[in-house]
Amino acid sequence: MTSLHQDLLREIGILQLELQTAGLWSDLAPSEDALMSSEPFCCDLMGFAEWLQWIFIPRLTYLIETEGQLPRKSSIYPMAQEAFVHLEDNIKGLMGSIKRLDTILTE
Repeated sequence: MTSLHQDLLREIGILQLELQTAGLWSDLAPSEDALMSSEPFCCDLMGFAEWLQWIFIPRLTYLIETEGQLPRKSSIYPMAQEAFVHLEDNIKGLMGSIKRLDTILTE
């Protein structure tokens, strides 16, 4: 496993912890229809935190574990800023983790 993969896995773990800390982690999976949405970030059928938990984290983890082609660019931070605008102090760590993932994937 490359250092890039290790960095990504570590940051994915931090992202999960930050989602839990912010109270945005759910034990209830979205419907199959929501998981199959073709809209960006599945925005028509789930919230952004759900997309991170049920789509982004599993797919990125799968690509790392199978040594698949990683995205060459990531820009989920602006979407996170928009999606979490209503949250306050609870998300500084969460936003930092998302920004670091964007940076790692884009470098």
